[in-house]
Amino acid sequence: MKVAGFHMATPSAQARKVVRHLNKGLQLLNHIVKEERTRIMQLKREKALKRRNALLAHMVKIMHEQGASDQSIRQALPGLDQFVKFATRKGPVSPSQKPDEEAPAPDPDEEPLGLLLSQVETQPVHWLWDKHIPLGKITLLDGDPGMGKSLLAINLAARVSSGLPMPDGTPGPQGGVILIAPEDGAADTLRPRLEAAGGDPSQVLLLNRVEGLDTKKRAVIDRPFSLAHDLSLLEKAIKRTNALLVVLDPLMAVLGHTIDSSRDQDIRAVFTPLAQLAERTGCAILMIRHLNKGTSHNALYRGAGSIGIIAAARTGLLVAQDPYDEHKRILATTKNNLSQKAPHLSYQIGENESGIPSIQWLEENTHPLSTLLNAGPNLSRERQQLLQVLKDADAPLGPQELAELTGQKYTSVRLTLSRMHAVGEIRRPSRGKYTTLHHPSLLHKSKQTQTTETSDTTDTSGTLDTTDTLDTTDTLDTTDTTDTLDTTDTILPDLANVRTCHPHSPLDRWCNVSQEIPNFLPHLRVVSRYSSVCYNEGGA
Repeated sequence: MKVAGFHMATPSAQARKVVRHLNKGLQLLNHIVKEERTRIMQLKREKALKRRNALLAHMVKIMHEQGASDQSIRQALPGLDQFVKFATRKGPVSPSQKPDEEAPAPDPDEEPLGLLLSQVETQPVHWLWDKHIPLGKITLLDGDPGMGKSLLAINLAARVSSGLPMPDGTPGPQGGVILIAPEDGAADTLRPRLEAAGGDPSQVLLLNRVEGLDTKKRAVIDRPFSLAHDLSLLEKAIKRTNALLVVLDPLMAVLGHTIDSSRDQDIRAVFTPLAQLAERTGCAILMIRHLNKGTSHNALYRGAGSIGIIAAARTGLLVAQDPYDEHKRILATTKNNLSQKAPHLSYQIGENESGIPSIQWLEENTHPLSTLLNAGPNLSRERQQLLQVLKDADAPLGPQELAELTGQKYTSVRLTLSRMHAVGEIRRPSRGKYTTLHHPSLLHKSKQTQTTETSDTTDTSGTLDTTDTLDTTDTLDTTDTTDTLDTTDTILPDLANVRTCHPHSPLDRWCNVSQEIPNFLPHLRVVSRYSSVCYNEGGA
């Protein structure tokens, strides 16, 4: 390039590439320097804290030796701590400085209280099971007794211990597992079920009991594991086994006898350090809990204990019975603060040749959570039959058809359908016809309605189409008299040839009698609660 008599060389592609690599190298070096500075400051802080605690412990020891009581030492601790804090400060302290003088400027190398968010390195969410169980977080698994919650947890533990894919086919990491399950036998339940699911027992640590000091007996005893007192032991076990999953089954058995599960403050006092432990170790914590006897349609309010339990969990899972099949169960997601909720998965409980139960995973499903909560373990066989027939049918069915297909009495079928519709378990697209909540016929009917509405907007002639305005197969269902409305509610929109027999009927005041409409319903007599309505030839 030539500018004002001078020749300027254009940088070559090779030179630009070198500059880009140099910039990347400088950015990496700057990042390393920042990380190293943070690490050094953290080491300094830990060293100062250790020195401070050592001095404090030495002063407490002196007070003990001088005969001070525990109560006196507790009262003196705040003052001793302040003394140690200033005694261990770096730099000379000027004796001539008066109390009312301004304090010296803080040391620029001194680490500020807390942690600046800019010092936190961003990272993506890591999953033990994609969209179901995150690593480094708490996951809660709720369900009624008999739904296979413990068996499901053992199935997941087996997959982690052997590196098998997860139930939906997504890859799963391999690592250690810690089981805390005091209500199940290790020899006849836990190990056989783990091996039946393809797990590796050498990668699973059972931590039901730990050593503890009994102050009354003044001896070391073997006692049950407690979340309230043994989190430090759990963290050591996680690091020693490189565990990726900890299973607490059930939660209430390992919470600790001093913790009130319905008191929010007690729960948060345990779950806050537990969540911090999970984050430090990168281990997934899976807790199993029973449902309460409530009737709420919100799954988050159905778990036993304080609402703080599900609040501490980042993901919540629910196992429930399939409303269409008493032999199937459903794993659903009730809460997910880290991603979109995963689809529901069906499973059933089978047995191998030795009679050991195991989970058999099936297809996905779309049942609403409210339906799963209403179904429960006591779903009647009659209701299951009705749901299954409605699901398999090509179109909505009436009570008479359902009674014939299921072999149930017509009166009981009609009553059961009414109750199921009232609680939102089924839909009633037309009078006297029922179907499931997500039946394909509902989508087809919705498309037809949209098409009809579009065609109606383009028709400005105002001509009455008698083939569309009155469909006696939909409006007059003679098989279900309890669900059929009063006939005036159905016929009134199409009253073109109406003559009321009562001279003071309200119908005469708003219905226009027309002689131009074809005689499409000759000799039909309809009796209403207000008057007798007669359809005569010619509208006379």
